[in-house]
Amino acid sequence: MLALAAETLAVFLNRCMGHNGPAMAVKPNSALTKREKEVILELLKGGRIATIAGHFGISPRTVSNHLKSSFGKLGVHSQAELIKLARAEPDRLGLEEQTQTRISIQDLEKRCEQARARLVARVEATRVGPPTLSQLRAAVREALPLDPERRRDWRNWLELRARSDADGELVGDPQQGIENWRDLNIGWVSRLQEAGLVRDDLDPSELLAAIGALTVGAGTRLVGNGSKASAEKELRMIDAFVDSLDTGGGA
Repeated sequence: MLALAAETLAVFLNRCMGHNGPAMAVKPNSALTKREKEVILELLKGGRIATIAGHFGISPRTVSNHLKSSFGKLGVHSQAELIKLARAEPDRLGLEEQTQTRISIQDLEKRCEQARARLVARVEATRVGPPTLSQLRAAVREALPLDPERRRDWRNWLELRARSDADGELVGDPQQGIENWRDLNIGWVSRLQEAGLVRDDLDPSELLAAIGALTVGAGTRLVGNGSKASAEKELRMIDAFVDSLDTGGGA
């Protein structure tokens, strides 16, 4: 009778503490799936739902569903509780074997440097002849993850961003590459303005920064959802933005 009362009290206290109390024990028959473990590992590295989605080429909603499933299996109620449990007892969650095969940050940085070189080469190849708005459209399209190689490059960038976020640095952030590209292309945009192809009331640096932000946003979403319909939607948005720059002086 006394033992039963103690057990009942323990259950009651556990419910009362809710998400503010200690995490519940891992439930029987609640082994995490391979993908759930991968999502948790990215979370431990500082990843956010959007960057994790981009890294694995899945939608943010799918990432959220994996997290919710993990919450239920592990008896936690928030990302903070999940991170605390995973750091304290990675072996119980089956995370130990996953961490052994993770690529080193140095190798990931090398991959991203190679990806950046490929990106620069693709963008530079769009400049044939006098400056035109069509070249600007083509340059943005070349930067987007619209084929397997570019999707892999973007996933590496996003993984490096997630992992460097955890260390308080933004090494490998796609935005950094875009900013470098912006600095190198201010003169090119100025020539477009001098040719009467781009509105001269726009600051070239601010214009390129806006295009860069648009490209990073579209690229991140396309890594998460690379369907034809999604790609067409992003390209329409980019084309509409480029069209808004036109003075009517040329394509």
